[in-house]
Amino acid sequence: MVAASDPFHDNVSVIVLNYNQAQTTLECLDALAIAHSDLIRDIIVVDNGSNPEELDILRTRKANHDDFTLVEVGVNRFFGEGNNIGVDFATSDYIVFLNNDAFVQPGWIEVLASTMRDDPTVAAVGPMFLYPDGRVQEVGGVALATGDVMQVGKGTVWGPDHFDTPCAVDYCSAACLMMRRADFLKVGGFGFEWEPAYYEDTDLCLKLWTKCGKVVVNPLARVVHIESKTTSDSRLQLQDISEINRERFVKKWGAWLEARQTSHLADLDHAPRTELDELSKTDLELLATAHAPPDPKFVLYSPYELVPGGGERLLFEVASHLSSLVGTPNVAFATPQRYSAIRMQQIAATFGFEHVVGLALPWDEVEPDRCRFSFVIGNSVVPPVPAFGERSVYHIQFPFWVSDAHVEARGEWLGGYDEIWVYSEFVRRNVNGLVRHYGLKAPPIRLIHAHATWSGATSGLPWPERKTILTVGRFFTGGHNKRQDIVIEAFRRLVDQGVEGMELALAGSIHPSPEGRRRFHELQRLAEGLNCTFYPNIGRGDLAALYERSAVLIHAAGFGVDAEEFPERLEHFGITPIEAASFGCIPVVYGAGGPREVVRVLGCDTTFSTVDECTAIVSGLLSDPSASTELSAHIIQSSSAWSTEAYFNGIDESLRHLGVI
Repeated sequence: MVAASDPFHDNVSVIVLNYNQAQTTLECLDALAIAHSDLIRDIIVVDNGSNPEELDILRTRKANHDDFTLVEVGVNRFFGEGNNIGVDFATSDYIVFLNNDAFVQPGWIEVLASTMRDDPTVAAVGPMFLYPDGRVQEVGGVALATGDVMQVGKGTVWGPDHFDTPCAVDYCSAACLMMRRADFLKVGGFGFEWEPAYYEDTDLCLKLWTKCGKVVVNPLARVVHIESKTTSDSRLQLQDISEINRERFVKKWGAWLEARQTSHLADLDHAPRTELDELSKTDLELLATAHAPPDPKFVLYSPYELVPGGGERLLFEVASHLSSLVGTPNVAFATPQRYSAIRMQQIAATFGFEHVVGLALPWDEVEPDRCRFSFVIGNSVVPPVPAFGERSVYHIQFPFWVSDAHVEARGEWLGGYDEIWVYSEFVRRNVNGLVRHYGLKAPPIRLIHAHATWSGATSGLPWPERKTILTVGRFFTGGHNKRQDIVIEAFRRLVDQGVEGMELALAGSIHPSPEGRRRFHELQRLAEGLNCTFYPNIGRGDLAALYERSAVLIHAAGFGVDAEEFPERLEHFGITPIEAASFGCIPVVYGAGGPREVVRVLGCDTTFSTVDECTAIVSGLLSDPSASTELSAHIIQSSSAWSTEAYFNGIDESLRHLGVI
């Protein structure tokens, strides 16, 4: 019996993730019931988009027993984000992540709690994992600077009773892991950069080591674990992600792990920046109450997955400004399916925002009639949702093709908005063209140049000392993909022409789909034999360092596209050329769509239509460092046309016109 005064009594939330393994999840819940503990306040089962038959099994259990909270996400948010969502619903000071294929044994949670109670320097603690036949599976783990991880005890001849002493380890598997909820929020939760799978829990434990305290395994707590019950599902197509994430892990943690080899405690100077650095008390309180957000009056709706990209940056810029005007509790991001509050802040941090700029809200929890202002983003003349709120704005990134039937069924939604916002003349021309073509009733179109300069950008290395050619953009296929293959070919031709001493750097997030990973691997093969480095899912600080040392940015999105036939496949705006210019990195862009407008305003004649033209422009810049130095200084100044101040002034002008402020 645990005393009511014990800090763990009725103060632990257990989070169980389910994806198409409902029967296994029921067995996990049964094991929790058998090992009943007064420490556990609530059990949260997060269903990560299971099929209807599997979900019905959980709903039936919930209706018959009501021994857990069921959170239906509606789509697979993968391991990390699924657990982040679970934390939003946790009501206790302590949380335990528990895989649905992990079956706790009696006394497990009392042992974990006593480990943290007896030693306040423990930030997280995990149990000994056993195979169903009783063999030792893991007693904590060790991470190496090479990215290899080793499960202590796995494959040994010793039985479970050989391991009987708690000890510090690099990580414990999040198949069962206890920690303080406040510490989880402090370090930024499970990072989205590891999606869809692998290294999430190792990364989390190392973040705890550098920010909160030590990670410990206590083998007296025992959990039977089937291991990889969900990730082995072939439908997830995870076969190629492990190596990608190993390389990413080495780039993030390799130096820290290497430094630790020579010191008793980790050299914190080598610790990488976590997604959330020191948050204010107000920010932490907002994240801590994310499961019950206030009634937001300003709602931003996106129908797309929230991964770092140009559209997402614009969305977060708008949210940041609205938060400064009306207060963060009044601003919410609405999406078709749920995201976690911590995911919102992770992406905000990626874009350089230091504070929480809005809370997460699934679309079915939005009360449209209570909204004062709505901002909807989309890629069609047909909005993804009807206008809602007292005043509404529809931002069209580009009017992609949709069927005539779709326009006929929902085209009238466009007329319900008060304004259309666009960020380039290229987009405005195409929106106007389609509005006329379909005879749609449309509100006025307002051109607002989006903020695209890099806040805090420095001039970096003197231009003649820069030895990097850079391209930045998400790795994906179809649509307006960034055509990194053209950049690689241009660099290869430069090398063949005798250009020496230059490096090619390719930076961007990998789309979490199997197609996105295949595209990334394809580009790696194309770059074989070149002095080329890939930076997948690069952090903001590392990207700034790349810009600072890069002489030229090559932006080839839209290459080879018939601009009249397929304008949607061109780059619609061109954030990265502006970001590059703010560091004095000269953008060389495919001469169509938004980037052509950008370089014209910047004042540099650096557009190309063929690979040979691209190589000729870059070669000319490299061969005349004096002129290029002058051009570099000029574009730093001219990039201010897309400053934060200019963008927010444009937003305020619209909001005043609409009577919102």
